[in-house]
Amino acid sequence: MKNIYKASLLFLTMAILCFSGTAVSAQSVPQVQTNSATSISNYQATLNGYFSGTNTYYSNIVYFQWGTTTSYGYQTTQQYLSSTGSFNQNIASLTPNTTYHFRAVAQGSYGTVYGQDVTFYSSGNVSYGNGTLSISKKVINLTSGNLNWQTSVNANPSDIISFVITLQANGQDVHNVIIRDVIPANLIYRGNLTVNANSNYSGNITSGINIGTVYVNQPVAVAYQVQVAPEANFGYGNTVINSNTAVASQEVAVQTSTAAVIVIRSLIYGASAISTGLTNNFWTDSFFLQLLLITLGLWLYFSGKVYKFADWMKQRI
Repeated sequence: MKNIYKASLLFLTMAILCFSGTAVSAQSVPQVQTNSATSISNYQATLNGYFSGTNTYYSNIVYFQWGTTTSYGYQTTQQYLSSTGSFNQNIASLTPNTTYHFRAVAQGSYGTVYGQDVTFYSSGNVSYGNGTLSISKKVINLTSGNLNWQTSVNANPSDIISFVITLQANGQDVHNVIIRDVIPANLIYRGNLTVNANSNYSGNITSGINIGTVYVNQPVAVAYQVQVAPEANFGYGNTVINSNTAVASQEVAVQTSTAAVIVIRSLIYGASAISTGLTNNFWTDSFFLQLLLITLGLWLYFSGKVYKFADWMKQRI
């Protein structure tokens, strides 16, 4: 009888705890599982996970942690799930021939739960995607103050010129993008290299710079300056100088874009460079003074006054 009483009391206590919310079934806490990575290449991979739980009243956040060690260091974009199902995220900018760790994570009012650690190995083979690049090159004349970006610009010898190359990825991200500019004769490279207005960017565009990945919907602008050579390097008239840029990437073959500088050297630079015979001295430049002296000389000669003047000068001497 005493044992029956104890059992009844225990059952009643458990029931009260369950209805009061003090005890929570282990099945009510969702679980998250890390599945193998897929679509692995030398620069990207797809991480996969599975979320499960009988209680669908929770609002669940799922994502992945990943990196080259079990400390991870990177995290994917968070997703929201309200019921059991698979989820995945793509990661990029991987290093070829490298082992990566990752695990799935779920968060909710129940706290944070983790899936097991899984590894994958990035390949060393070149894997080409379907992304393409749009390239444009424009130029302005900083010396003249004309800051309208155009495909060609007029310039005088020794003017300072700025070029900008704009890259736009289409469809997919484009990786390992290398830009090289062939500076033609009579344009002198001055540097001041910027990438997306970052003036501390190192490198020399004439030997090629690697700007990494160009992401979809995130254009990249690369700018630099040159100086037009002195006038002695140009003949009179107009000289067209074409500046060509070559862009190579992992997905796309080499592409080029061109902008032109039209150097103008005039045959006549200005009135000050041409001799007119004038000295800006009234007595020297005056036409009437010369005419007066000639008239006076003729009058003295024909009137005979010149002989009297000569006799007077002789007596004085």
